[in-house]
Amino acid sequence: MPAMMSFLRFPWRPRILVILLCIGLPGAVFSGCFAVESAVDSGVSSAASAAGEEVGESIGKQLSPAVNLPAYGTGAWNQFMVSQAQVLFSRAFTAGGMWPAQADYRPGEWVRYRATVSGDSETALDTLERAYLKETAEGNQWWRVQGLQGGETWIYEALVNPSQGRVVRLRAKDPEGNVGEVPVTENTVYQSPQSLTEESVEGATVGTEQVDTPAGAFSARHVKYQGGTGGGTVTWYLSEEVPGHVVKYQVGAPQEGTAWTSTLVAYGTDATTMLDSY
Repeated sequence: MPAMMSFLRFPWRPRILVILLCIGLPGAVFSGCFAVESAVDSGVSSAASAAGEEVGESIGKQLSPAVNLPAYGTGAWNQFMVSQAQVLFSRAFTAGGMWPAQADYRPGEWVRYRATVSGDSETALDTLERAYLKETAEGNQWWRVQGLQGGETWIYEALVNPSQGRVVRLRAKDPEGNVGEVPVTENTVYQSPQSLTEESVEGATVGTEQVDTPAGAFSARHVKYQGGTGGGTVTWYLSEEVPGHVVKYQVGAPQEGTAWTSTLVAYGTDATTMLDSY
């Protein structure tokens, strides 16, 4: 059996861990933060709010546009890139502050989702890709998170020490093509959402449904919670056919008449570094 990494798992297996790169912004849900100064402007602060915040507030939060990007090679650029990373990593690994299922990934496996916010009309926000790249000889793990929004692509590759529960390196590429090593301090750590038990997931399973996505049709478990950590409905569709098992997930805000939905659009097994990280 091929070696399986332990960073992201089903909750009924050993621990579930999620990378979040925080910067100690007001109202942030997650602790475990980058030791850097506050974001360069209020636009970045708004963009850096985690997806696990109050549902009605978090739906629609996006990355700060590249027009606000500070000059490459400055401390402000590093701070800005940390802020963007916080948005992407929190979106990639949590929904409504919790996560029901993340299976072991094999090196090279990746998934890509399209996020939409629906209300009076449905508007595409972005695509978000996460990939497990490789395990090093020391047992650390390279992960990539890539976000596309408004034609702008943001790419991050993080080296994770799973035994210590922290990020030890972070590389980034901004939409202008600048690639840089983002400073990582000893205070950069993992922060997990609520890790749901097997019994809880079983209890919240309402059936099996056929889910049609741009990546294919899947027979998926339908898991639904009323009143997630942000107060809305949180729903997952899970299939063992795809890395991570999550085919679709949604955070709803009934009081707002809106829902944030992420749907699988592609997946594969050929991920490798895009930033010459190793």
